[in-house]
Amino acid sequence: MAEDTTSGSGLTGGIADWLPRIPSESDPAVWRLDVVTLLAVIGESAMAEHSQTITASFLCLLPRILPAPQALLKPSRPPRMPETPAKMAGVYSGIVLDTVGFFASIIQPLDELPAFAFKAIEVRHRTTGKRGRPLAETARRAGTPALDTTFGADDDKRREGGAGDGGNIAQTTGAANGVAFDVDPEHGGQMPQPGIKRRRTMQQKAADFVTTLSEDKRPAVPVQLWSPVHVLSVFSCILTAAMIAMACHWGDGAAIFAVSLVSLASSIVGWASWWEPILMNLSHSNELPPGDIVIRTREGAFVYVKCHEGVTRELFSGTEECRYRVGDNLYRLLMGLGTMMLMISVVLLGNCSWNMQLFVGAVYISLNALYWAMGMLPKHYFWDLSRYEWEDITPDDAKNANLPTAAGQGDASEAKPSFTRTLWYAIRETKRAGWVERSGAAPGTHHWHEWLKEAQINANSNNRAWPAVARKDAIMVLKKGLDFLAPESPLADAAAQRAPLSEVQGRRSSVVPIGTL
Repeated sequence: MAEDTTSGSGLTGGIADWLPRIPSESDPAVWRLDVVTLLAVIGESAMAEHSQTITASFLCLLPRILPAPQALLKPSRPPRMPETPAKMAGVYSGIVLDTVGFFASIIQPLDELPAFAFKAIEVRHRTTGKRGRPLAETARRAGTPALDTTFGADDDKRREGGAGDGGNIAQTTGAANGVAFDVDPEHGGQMPQPGIKRRRTMQQKAADFVTTLSEDKRPAVPVQLWSPVHVLSVFSCILTAAMIAMACHWGDGAAIFAVSLVSLASSIVGWASWWEPILMNLSHSNELPPGDIVIRTREGAFVYVKCHEGVTRELFSGTEECRYRVGDNLYRLLMGLGTMMLMISVVLLGNCSWNMQLFVGAVYISLNALYWAMGMLPKHYFWDLSRYEWEDITPDDAKNANLPTAAGQGDASEAKPSFTRTLWYAIRETKRAGWVERSGAAPGTHHWHEWLKEAQINANSNNRAWPAVARKDAIMVLKKGLDFLAPESPLADAAAQRAPLSEVQGRRSSVVPIGTL
């Protein structure tokens, strides 16, 4: 009797016998790709991260397949951009906030700062004259005085210039929420020097058109023209057209309807979520205090931002709202329509032919990988922040505050990175210590109050080599017997907010009416 070589463990067979057979006309399919319907909804976390960037330009209307399109099917839309948790205090304005705006976090990523780091940056509106020279520098070289006042970006009417321009009238021809291109927004909206006029480049016009479908309207912060989201949107649209063409070639009606429905659903959902950012801006030309702020991270790092009050309200203290193209009722209707189309397309994907299921699965896997890779790119690749310009102005003796340095003043404690040393760097640059108590950067005890008074005195006297850590330790020892209650007299703070007596609600009387006894 012949021995059955196919029985037993099957180790005598080839490797091909271990795997299902490839389908053919004579042999039914053994491989099954019904899991392709699961591939269509995997990757929701990556899509949720890019959902607002995807819907910030009209390219969200392109019919294309999206990994995990249900990430865009939300019952409600976010009213503003996401914010970064951090303590922020105005040096002169007196404001104290617990978050930092989205676009401000792009200019200075707070998560990149190590513990006890210190950085000083100057942020201003970008105003470029001839040969790329800032208009402020041009005015300074020409000896022309300039005011430090920023007009609101929404005003398209004629306004008076500041006192420094002799009362000239400047026509702000910039679009709503954009920079006026024939004025200098950093200096009271004054007309620039003769022969200097800022014009939008062709790339800026193209970016405005992609964002708003109009070359005359420029949003506050548009999406970059060559944003990775735009490139990937166009690429996925081409892939979708190729999938439909191959489905027609193979005569797969289910695949044609499935791919068409899921791509149209992405267009409908994109239309419902299409938005543009609206920044808070100044609506007057009154004289305002400087908008300098200090940001403190949870890890004890400090960022001193030197800027105008108009820039502060746009990027840091103001709310970055989202203005949507459709209303709430229409949004819910479009979300319901998109959901129904997505469910039907998922059912049809499970009934496609072998070739189309293989093609669709490969496309979804590739797009998921691309969206995950796109999440590792810095956010400045996605948003056009050409409205602003910034530079690092950190003094040399404050750089690398998170690293040990040579011992100063004969005390090794000054050489070690610490919260006290970095806090002194921030006070030394701002010349004020009132914001420290307002923001809670230092404990409210007698010891720290005494240290803050000395820090402000030495900062104003430009004593940059003051041993801050050694003085803190000495104060703690000398005043060891004091209780740790808050000091009786607060630190002098010119930015402290005080309400008029008429606006202060008095305490309720403790006398009980006789009739109630």
